[in-house]
Amino acid sequence: MKKILFLIVISVGSTATKSQVFVNSISAMPSKDEAAVKLEDLYHANTGRINFFIFTRERKKKIDLLAFYTLLRARVKSTFHPKKFYVVNARSARDASAKVEHILIKNKKLIENIWFDSHGHYGNRYSSFRIGTDQFSFKNIQDSNAIQDLQKIAKYCDHDTRVGIGSCYAGADFYFPATDSTPATRMNGDSLMIGMGNIFAKSSIYASESWVMAKPGIFKNRFGFAGYPLNKKFKDSVYAPVWERIGKWKQYSLLTGEMLSVPTIALDNRGNINCNKAYYNASKKAKNKMVRVSKQFRSGIAHFN
Repeated sequence: MKKILFLIVISVGSTATKSQVFVNSISAMPSKDEAAVKLEDLYHANTGRINFFIFTRERKKKIDLLAFYTLLRARVKSTFHPKKFYVVNARSARDASAKVEHILIKNKKLIENIWFDSHGHYGNRYSSFRIGTDQFSFKNIQDSNAIQDLQKIAKYCDHDTRVGIGSCYAGADFYFPATDSTPATRMNGDSLMIGMGNIFAKSSIYASESWVMAKPGIFKNRFGFAGYPLNKKFKDSVYAPVWERIGKWKQYSLLTGEMLSVPTIALDNRGNINCNKAYYNASKKAKNKMVRVSKQFRSGIAHFN
């Protein structure tokens, strides 16, 4: 534990230092006309592609060691692939777009894969993801004011770009079950994905219908994102739809207009978004676990506002 905490401190210190460098660089960002010229030049002169891991830390009173551990692992991978894989610790969508644009213009490259790492909040009763302090859901994904920074990032994406929404339930289209005090509520994750598809109009969008875990192996093209949390509250019957969809992911593309089910998504050590050859929930272990948990469902274990 001491070693992990020591590495986390180093990671946080590195993040703070890099953030200051970006702040200084962003203050000298070009005007809109200059940026348009640079973007056109970049498309003609681009020398390759870059992958991004956009990290968001939830503003909590308690330290989120798991989140910092995820950030640490991402930074370690990016260290071994410094010209291919970049980690952005974003305070907001504006902060993220400025940092991403700075890196792309400096390197004269476009985006190949971009992963928005975030928490999903089931208690909200709708699918969402965050970039720093900014939250995106079906409620605002069509709002031109809310999405302008996502649109800035999308300028550097095309049909070869993959966009991953790394928050739990982001692709969920089921109904949050009714409770004694509230009616069933649709999650609208498909609407969120379609909205993202409208922004990243040439690219493919990926999101999970269930939990997105942070197990060992998330950068090894394995089932690091698949699985289930162990906390007792997740055996509440309101989570039944989530258990039924463990390991299920969706892909949406505006170019085809299709919402497809795809095998469980994974990242490799360069930050590339890939589909596993198999579905996680097709394994015997996963099937047996879901059967056992379904027999243990109780109401009133989890508490929501």
